[in-house]
Amino acid sequence: MSRKAHRPTRYAVLALSALLLAGCADNPGAGAAPGAAASGARAEDAAARRPPVQPPASIEELRAKVQGRRISVASAAFPNPTLTGLHKTLELLKSDFGVEADFRLMDSTPLNAALIGGQVQVGHVSLGGLAAAREAGADLLAVAGNDQKNAFLVAGRGPAASLADLKGKPFAVSQNLTSIVGQTASRCFEQAGLDVRKDVQLLHLSNIGQIVESLEAGKIEGGMSATFRQAELDLAKPGAYTVLCKGWEANPQLNDVWAVDRSWLDANSDLALALAVSEIKAARWTHEDRAGWLALAQAKIDGLSAEAAENNYRTLVTELDDWPVNGALDEKMCDYTLATSKEFGVVKRDYACADLVTFDYQKAAVAFLGAR
Repeated sequence: MSRKAHRPTRYAVLALSALLLAGCADNPGAGAAPGAAASGARAEDAAARRPPVQPPASIEELRAKVQGRRISVASAAFPNPTLTGLHKTLELLKSDFGVEADFRLMDSTPLNAALIGGQVQVGHVSLGGLAAAREAGADLLAVAGNDQKNAFLVAGRGPAASLADLKGKPFAVSQNLTSIVGQTASRCFEQAGLDVRKDVQLLHLSNIGQIVESLEAGKIEGGMSATFRQAELDLAKPGAYTVLCKGWEANPQLNDVWAVDRSWLDANSDLALALAVSEIKAARWTHEDRAGWLALAQAKIDGLSAEAAENNYRTLVTELDDWPVNGALDEKMCDYTLATSKEFGVVKRDYACADLVTFDYQKAAVAFLGAR
């Protein structure tokens, strides 16, 4: 699909993608890029010119506008059950609207570069990373949500019963404390009257997988984990590990969003609406068809057992409500996420949710499908 907007140079794309990674990495001393203010002004002008998003009269009417289209969609997540809603959304795009999605998993840096450069039209990205890209001058906007909650948690080896029991002991986070994993660790210890930097033997490992492996091997007494990892631990050794802090309670950030370039959105508003409708239908399907969710999760995640799928459904759907039936975009959670991103140095500017997210498509989708 052709785009009239000027393509960033290779150097600019690499620079912007590095800053988009700042949503998951340390970014000391970075200020707002000179182009950020101009980008914001252009975005406001474009928003003012963009016609209001109206609910479709019917699925058939919207299908007639988008049928036969093909879009490139990518996510930087590794395969895990939180992507089940994403896969269902893409299935519905095809079955309801005739839109083919070429989906792939990519490492963060090439995904971010592809999204900014236009090789990927729709990115499944973190809101914090989106804010860092906007600060660098990228013209990206979230048009829908997906898996809403912060699914990271603090796990301890028995007999640890509280974070206080980890004081002075080896505790692992991922590579830095500015990512959502590190932010969640900081918040959890802070709420327990502790400092993760001072009150434990802090170790930095590459990712959650390595942390859980170290926990199982007895190399650490506590560490950051995630709901889908905890499901595996509980099945392997019931009662051997304790959840000491839940990220969705201690650090209630808005997690992943569907992001697009604004110039693409201006030319493809109907596709964005079809995506938003599909996302909400997928969320409602998640609550209505437990067996279908379990089957899809197992089909998409290699090695996911029936028991692990059940545990994940119980946590993600029943406890967390990771896919709300009226859409995953939430302004309060969004503002909290952006304020936290600034607090931890991911961005330097004060962003409001409206700077990075449009609720127009979610609202139109809910109006069409009916609020619940």
